[in-house]
Amino acid sequence: MTTADVRRPLLEVQNLSVEFRTGSGIARAVNDVTFTVYEGERLAIVGESGCGKSATLLAALRLLPSPPARTTAGRVLLNDQDLLQLTASQLREVLGRDVAMVFQDSLSSFNPVLRMGKQVVEGARRHQGLGRKASRIQAVRALTRVGIPDPAHRVEQYPHQLSGGMRQRAMIAMALASQPKLLLADEPTTALDVTVQAQILDLVRSFEGLSLVWVSHDLGVVAGLAERVIVMYAGSIVEEGPVASVFHEPQHPYTRGLLNSVPRFQNYDRSRLTAIPGMPPSLIDLPPGCAFYDRCTLREDHCRVQRPPLVEDRHHHKAACWVTAPDEA
Repeated sequence: MTTADVRRPLLEVQNLSVEFRTGSGIARAVNDVTFTVYEGERLAIVGESGCGKSATLLAALRLLPSPPARTTAGRVLLNDQDLLQLTASQLREVLGRDVAMVFQDSLSSFNPVLRMGKQVVEGARRHQGLGRKASRIQAVRALTRVGIPDPAHRVEQYPHQLSGGMRQRAMIAMALASQPKLLLADEPTTALDVTVQAQILDLVRSFEGLSLVWVSHDLGVVAGLAERVIVMYAGSIVEEGPVASVFHEPQHPYTRGLLNSVPRFQNYDRSRLTAIPGMPPSLIDLPPGCAFYDRCTLREDHCRVQRPPLVEDRHHHKAACWVTAPDEA
């Protein structure tokens, strides 16, 4: 039985493509990306910096500045409603109420001249019509829910007066204040120390019934948090499947390279970590075939000229590789 057999699709991203106009040309940041998030599911998106992880989520919520960004194709269905076709006022009603986002840099995500309490419940005030007294009570409850000590005092403070871990918790509190069905988290623990990171992950795991999309480059975090994982490279999905299947039986050479580059305790005496050779291709001049061709040790001649499709096996594990793609039989 699969996730799709027991859960209803909540978010469906269909053939999404995004480009950026730069001084050097058009950069194709997201290329024909398709995936589904089910009710109550925790999905992770991983890959190197610049692979299109964050751009995909920001484009889905129409948060990319235009120009230079432009969504050239695709649909983003949230409860069967296409976010890309909504008016600005309709989109504002959806954001915060049905879907919310947690960003990587908590300090720059808050208004430095507004108190934390006002910012945490800004969305709830809009969608629930709360008054001043009710808003403060809601803010204290929200900060309490995410484990911030002395929340009645913290709601009166400004962002710079909170530690990085507290601000990150406050961002999660702000995102969840309106009780959205879906939370998108863009590398929210990258800048935190491992102790605070573990606390944030425990906090996220405690929210039962919440659908989650977690963007990260930390495979250890993904292994302990997500049920399903998507691997992106050069703006495209190259592998997708259950976390256990992708991590223990990776099909794409890029995924294997990522997993091999993770430091392991038994290799503590080695002078160098294993790395994927070469550099990702320029998004302005993507090759016609497999984007991983120049870095791949398993490449064949036709890989250079033909882009491999994303093929799914009977275990719902997908890979886009001519050489190691899963057997459909």
